[in-house]
Amino acid sequence: MSPGAAVGRRRVLSGAAGLLLMHSAFAMAAPPTLTGVTPFAGNPGTSFPVKFAGKLEGEARQVWSDDSGLVFTLPDASGSATATIAAGALPGIRLVRFVNAEGATLPLRFAVGPLPLVEEKEPNDELTAPQTIPKLPAWIQGKLEKAGDVDGYALSLKKGSPLFLKVDGYSLGSPVDLILHVLDSKGGKVATFSDGRNLDPEGVFLPPEDGVYILQIAGFGHPPVADVNFTGSAACVYQIAATLGPTVNRVFPAAVPAVGKGSVELRGAAATAEAAPARLEVTAAQLSGPGEVATLFPKSANAPIPVVRARHPISTPPIATVETPAIVTAPALVGGSLEKAGAVAAYKVAMKKGDRLTARFWSRSLGLGIEGDLVVQGPTAQQVAANANPSDITTEPNVTWTATVDGEYTLLVRDLFQRGGAGCEFVVEIAAPVPTFTVDLVEGKPVRVDTGKTLAIKLKAAFTNGWKEPLVLRVGGLPEGVFAPEVAVPEKGGDFEVTLHSASNAPSATAPASLSVWTKATPPVFVGMAYSLRAELKRGDSASDVARDLWVTVGPAAAAPAPAPAKKK
Repeated sequence: MSPGAAVGRRRVLSGAAGLLLMHSAFAMAAPPTLTGVTPFAGNPGTSFPVKFAGKLEGEARQVWSDDSGLVFTLPDASGSATATIAAGALPGIRLVRFVNAEGATLPLRFAVGPLPLVEEKEPNDELTAPQTIPKLPAWIQGKLEKAGDVDGYALSLKKGSPLFLKVDGYSLGSPVDLILHVLDSKGGKVATFSDGRNLDPEGVFLPPEDGVYILQIAGFGHPPVADVNFTGSAACVYQIAATLGPTVNRVFPAAVPAVGKGSVELRGAAATAEAAPARLEVTAAQLSGPGEVATLFPKSANAPIPVVRARHPISTPPIATVETPAIVTAPALVGGSLEKAGAVAAYKVAMKKGDRLTARFWSRSLGLGIEGDLVVQGPTAQQVAANANPSDITTEPNVTWTATVDGEYTLLVRDLFQRGGAGCEFVVEIAAPVPTFTVDLVEGKPVRVDTGKTLAIKLKAAFTNGWKEPLVLRVGGLPEGVFAPEVAVPEKGGDFEVTLHSASNAPSATAPASLSVWTKATPPVFVGMAYSLRAELKRGDSASDVARDLWVTVGPAAAAPAPAPAKKK
């Protein structure tokens, strides 16, 4: 596309008259701001008032959502608007932005869920006066409004009836590391929940007696600071899903075939220990999300459940111990568990000299309980490979090895801290290494290119397992009057740039551009790019970690500030 070309909506203005028109039309506009929305959650099939904190003025105003099933009206001068959630909207977290011709804001998170909403009512800080939750299940929406804030909610529970608790704060973009205590009616602490899949607490509480129990929630600042006091601010929002009785919070195996049908066992907090596990027939069509890790939402769950899209046959060997390893034929995807502390799962695969395999592991990123530690032993039980670094909360381990002789090689899976029991489950793929690549935006914040100017967008490429095919990067969906020539991805990877060019008479506008990487083969294959919304602040996985649109604004350069009046001598 060349500068000055018509790009769908209207022709680009030309000449001095066009520039004058453009400058006068947008002289008073300002980029939008958005710092909050109340409430920040809703149920499918509802329409309700919301109030935004921010400013949205000027031309081409919109409240943008990454899901067409969540729609907002334009806010009035006080920030009041209406949210509408489609009846068929799946539970999960959505991204919301203010957009006008002068820019786009960073996204806020807005939650869609199936449970009845309960709004926090202050004051609920004192242990003697918590807010009463009259009925369960409940989806409590609250905020730690000030430093030192501690919120409490009172529930009436029956002995031995499991209460499933799932908290979202980090997942909502809140700058807080939450901790959830369960107290008895006398204020004694009977349970504590902290980090789960990420910084957000999750767990099951079994009441030891009938009575009233208090959910007490507070949090520390994130990113961490040298301050051990509880934090609070207008941005420290949270939600607590509290469900009694049978609640599905995971499936086994945590994998669904990318093609065809599969079957999973529904697991979670059962009403009784003797409750028979239910099974669910599943297909890829039931999954949400475009990535390798997608989400499944069974009717008996109160939140989407992460699962791996399996590209190889799935198996769940009933016995896989060091004494009796499970026999696996690669390629395969195996679901397993560590049933007690210190347990080790073992999988044996036959290889010919020179064969090369990779074991890829998922657990914490699926909301499960294992910090993976992988070791490979050769035919004589000698160690031939191990994951190079211990797993941490943001990275799952993998290990690659080459057979030096014909024979059987054994993959050992254990927890880095020797944990085991309910929820200590995993998925491991054993297959030949696949040549692949990654191309990432160094930063995905909204950008602005001045009319008649250029702007370089920084990217980084990396290749693994011997990727050789040439690649090009292309940019689409740019504002009218802006174009970007395709660029070759460096053959050896590393840093590179794509340059946005603006016509000198491009009208002020903002649009979500899409970046994609294409092969040069015939027919070509392309991969749409996403970028991290958390970057180095990532502390685990959530459904709102990435975005897929780079918001680009074009417009005249901001006027230079008037010089300060000269001081009189």
